[in-house]
Amino acid sequence: MPRLFGRKADGEQSAVAAHTAPDESRATYADAAPAAGDERETPPQPDDRVPRRWRWVGPLQILAVLALVGVAVALSRSPAEAPVRPPGGPGGAAAMSLAPLVSVVVPAPVSTVVEVEATGTIDPRSYVALTPQVGGRIVAVSESLRAGGEFAADQVLVTIDPRDFELALEQAGADVASAEADLRLRLAESDAARANYAILHPGERVPPLVARIPQIAQARARLESARARLAVVELDFTRTRFSLPFAGKVTETSAEVGQMLSPNQPFGQAFAFDSLEAVAPVAQDELARLEPAVGRAATVRAVGMELEATVERVSAELDARTRFAKLFLRLPEDAQVAPGTFVDVTVHGPVVADTFVLPDAAEQAGGHVWRVVGGQLQRQDITVLGRSPDGLVVRAFDPGEGVVIGAAPGGRDGLEVRIPG
Repeated sequence: MPRLFGRKADGEQSAVAAHTAPDESRATYADAAPAAGDERETPPQPDDRVPRRWRWVGPLQILAVLALVGVAVALSRSPAEAPVRPPGGPGGAAAMSLAPLVSVVVPAPVSTVVEVEATGTIDPRSYVALTPQVGGRIVAVSESLRAGGEFAADQVLVTIDPRDFELALEQAGADVASAEADLRLRLAESDAARANYAILHPGERVPPLVARIPQIAQARARLESARARLAVVELDFTRTRFSLPFAGKVTETSAEVGQMLSPNQPFGQAFAFDSLEAVAPVAQDELARLEPAVGRAATVRAVGMELEATVERVSAELDARTRFAKLFLRLPEDAQVAPGTFVDVTVHGPVVADTFVLPDAAEQAGGHVWRVVGGQLQRQDITVLGRSPDGLVVRAFDPGEGVVIGAAPGGRDGLEVRIPG
């Protein structure tokens, strides 16, 4: 084991060596081999040969990066509306504000016709089933009796074989003639019986049985019954020529020549032109703005079409899913529009005084508007009365310095804003 101190003569030199080369002496000690027979392992020693000034470079870099991040966060959170002094210093012009710049409109109160916009469809009030009242084989079918075919009122669409009905008509006529002859016979017998009774019993009243009164009544009843049967057969004969009492259009049919039709068995479907109407759902608050809604004029628009209509009735109940009511609008009789067509409906409501017509962009999310009062934003709740081509119709209020158009950055009550000009 090396000595740490030598002889006295060499003491000063050893001390000087210890002060001038501490690292070398420690390195020599660390590199010394273990004594013979010593089984213990020498623990790893730190590398003292690295200069102390380099050990702090990594931590310092990390601290510098964290400091830069903190400064960036602080700057991003600093208020963007801080006033900026002009170069003239405290004695110069007033500080210029960096408050958000907003556009405003100052509305004037006017009288407006409330209009309710809705989207609906064209529907017939009901479809008519093509059902014959008599049965038989079809012998003729009109060209109009096709899906999409148009027909006029009382136009013959289907002709059923009339021969059976012609024979029945002849038989019913013969029955009527027989009943008339029987009645004439009973009347003649009655006259003869009255004459004979008057000869045998002059001045006496002829008894009803002698005068054949019951027999005459029975003959009259048979005649009336025969005439009624004849009328029924005549009516059935006319029904062999099937038609409808209105003008309309066929939506579907299965009638063909040679087909057998049974009484009361439908073979198609049609609708009348004058049954077409526009059906438009509206919200309950919009319906309240139209009161009374029945009788209001309306405009119905579709592709290449614009029709004047009238609100004919309002649904008796609300839709179970949407809670909307339905307006049924009567169309002109000559309206040529297919059922199922989507239409835009504008119902013209009452005239309301003291209203504002604001641009659509003035309405903010949540159904309110911002007005500027004293250079600050103030929330203003509005009562929407309807919409017009010029914008949103609301009840009039104090607009202050103007109503903000569009979104206000960071909009809130009391936010300072600037108005152009």
